[in-house]
Amino acid sequence: MRLSYTAISSYERCPLAYRYRYVDGIEEEPSPHLSFGRSLHAALEWLYRRDVPVPPSLEELQEHLLSCWSREGFEDEEQEESFLEHAREVLTCYYHANVADFRLPVALEERFELNMGGYILSGVIDRVDRHPDGKYEIIDYKTNRRLPELSRLREDLQLPIYQLACGEVWGITPSKLTFYYLVPNQRFSTRPLDEEGLARVRERIDGVAELISHGEFEPTPNRLCDWCSYRDICPAFDRAEDAERSFRSRHRALLKRRERLDELISELEAEMSSLGFSLEDDATECD
Repeated sequence: MRLSYTAISSYERCPLAYRYRYVDGIEEEPSPHLSFGRSLHAALEWLYRRDVPVPPSLEELQEHLLSCWSREGFEDEEQEESFLEHAREVLTCYYHANVADFRLPVALEERFELNMGGYILSGVIDRVDRHPDGKYEIIDYKTNRRLPELSRLREDLQLPIYQLACGEVWGITPSKLTFYYLVPNQRFSTRPLDEEGLARVRERIDGVAELISHGEFEPTPNRLCDWCSYRDICPAFDRAEDAERSFRSRHRALLKRRERLDELISELEAEMSSLGFSLEDDATECD
């Protein structure tokens, strides 16, 4: 079993949504917010991936945003332009707030895999800084419009998982764990967990892994259901009056998704063919 922070939080929020994505392989539909976040992450990775500790200009950063901009999920050009303009504003604010203290990170978009016994825990750390005093800070970018409630932030597993990874992979304990909320340009920083706290994190993750291995995938309606990519096929939100209509409604939704996936596959195959890439190996692997 392979787990990540995203998979674990997905399961804790709704086991059925986890099953749809990670077991059944039904991909989430593209959305403006996902493209917005992906593009800002790509722009900031470019900003810090330097050979020397000299930042590019703001104009260069804005130009790179255009080259890495994700165009998936927007309803029309007007909506896309609105999100793009917002991304420009966010980057400008971030640049002015951080350029004076610019330094090269010790790790950037660093992938890790931890063998946890019965499963693999993997992830990607946005950034690890080493400060002049020799202490380390883990930084994860967020594109929420505002900071969540403190109680939710304190219970979040992402930074503790990254602390685990730093200890296992590099043998270091960061002195600070930080969520950087790009839109309001605010940081939420906390101290690293002690051994007792890390043990509780491991127990929590182990518990999720055990439930998944036992096939526990009951739907759990929650406050985020209105934004769930799988609402149209979720039995918990079917308003049909009888079982037949319920199944037919979900069947139609899945067929619609399959049609769109077939379109995307055809477009990709045509592009690969035009570039001279062979599809035989992929066909063999699928068989």
